[in-house]
Amino acid sequence: MTDSPFLIDVYDKGFNWGGRITDPVSITGSVRHNALSNFSFRLHAGDPMIEDMMRKGARVTMQYRGAGLMSGMVRTKGGDLLPNGDLVCQVQGDWRLLPNTTALVAPIHPVAPTTLDANAPSGWAQTTLPGGSADAGPDGTTQGQYGYYLWPDGSAAAGGVLVESAESAIKNLVGVNFARLGRPVTIAPDLLRGGDARAAGVLPSVRMARLDEALESLLIWSGLGVRLMQAARGATVELDVYEPSEWQAPLTVGSGIVEAGSWSLNPPSATRAVVGGPGEIADRAFWTVADAALEAEYGDIIEVFRDATGAGLNWPDALADAYRVAKYYLLRPEVSVADKTRFSDYLTAAAIAGIDEGAPTSSVQATLSESETFYFGGENGVQLGDVVTIKSGDELGAESFTDIVTEAKFSLTSDSFTVEPILGAKTDDPTRALANAVARLAASQRRITTSR
Repeated sequence: MTDSPFLIDVYDKGFNWGGRITDPVSITGSVRHNALSNFSFRLHAGDPMIEDMMRKGARVTMQYRGAGLMSGMVRTKGGDLLPNGDLVCQVQGDWRLLPNTTALVAPIHPVAPTTLDANAPSGWAQTTLPGGSADAGPDGTTQGQYGYYLWPDGSAAAGGVLVESAESAIKNLVGVNFARLGRPVTIAPDLLRGGDARAAGVLPSVRMARLDEALESLLIWSGLGVRLMQAARGATVELDVYEPSEWQAPLTVGSGIVEAGSWSLNPPSATRAVVGGPGEIADRAFWTVADAALEAEYGDIIEVFRDATGAGLNWPDALADAYRVAKYYLLRPEVSVADKTRFSDYLTAAAIAGIDEGAPTSSVQATLSESETFYFGGENGVQLGDVVTIKSGDELGAESFTDIVTEAKFSLTSDSFTVEPILGAKTDDPTRALANAVARLAASQRRITTSR
């Protein structure tokens, strides 16, 4: 019988400890970087923890090599109708709280307006008034209102809160949306990691997206990881970010660590973007951004077009309709500098997103085995998101490829225990490829729906 390397505690929906699973039939599943982790637990019919696992809202924490591995809620349960059948429980990691939360435009406002008062937040509902009451139009109108989340800029209107770093942005957006739902989540202190997202112009335009989708571009740009985990015997789930590190020594086939894999080099499919903003035909605003360094590196120019029609243009009341032309918005002296900045930032972000979609890739997918010096988890092992370099051969001059640890698969049975760290994306898995394609299609449809 293989001893379990895990410490598995079970809790009720109120985070009250119920006991520990010590003799599972099997455990299979994986933890993933910036994605949902899943585990399947098979328990004997007589396991004393079955009653606790069957409770509605039951939770599980897993520790491995002395460190937290995953925590989450028991989502589905099944078993045999005949006596003495095993119980199978599927546990989803606490990352699930992100896709299960909508990133509202104005999380502290009601979803639907409760008044016609143009100066009252309860009248704006899911818009904001960046310029304050001075920009408000007549009661019952949307004059001066903005249809995207306003990242706090340190002003009095923002309560003195300033969002600049990627970590600050992540914790701010998650915090305000979790707070409105009363989620039992503690946000760890902000250490300002991940770079100045405001200065780089990569704070995303957020409008009713799933939280994980709203943060995706920011996570890619910053390289940060987001972890949601309940500590053993903890009373809440803690959300924090982590900075992946680099595994110094390259891994080779000769070391016995690299069991299988493949690599690919792909040049960019976009080096600059033309963005189509609001307006129709002659009135339409266009914007362009080019990655000059990328074009110089490859000696190539690849232009793509992206729609970005969701920006709300805040026109001054005194300006006649004939002069409210979108393409001249940035040139009108009557428009405030703050409104112009918001508009240009919106268009720039759309352009950068278009270029990023076609960024060059040097990818490697590899199945790794553990050794005394290379293993997953614990305090000293390789972690999710860590950068690892693999050499395609052991000879001098062999090609080197660098990617991140995206997943770690675990399998515990009565006969064996295995850990399989995965580097890069599993391109040879048709099920994963189909799931990713469906996810991208669903995300695209949600963006179209919520940008209206």
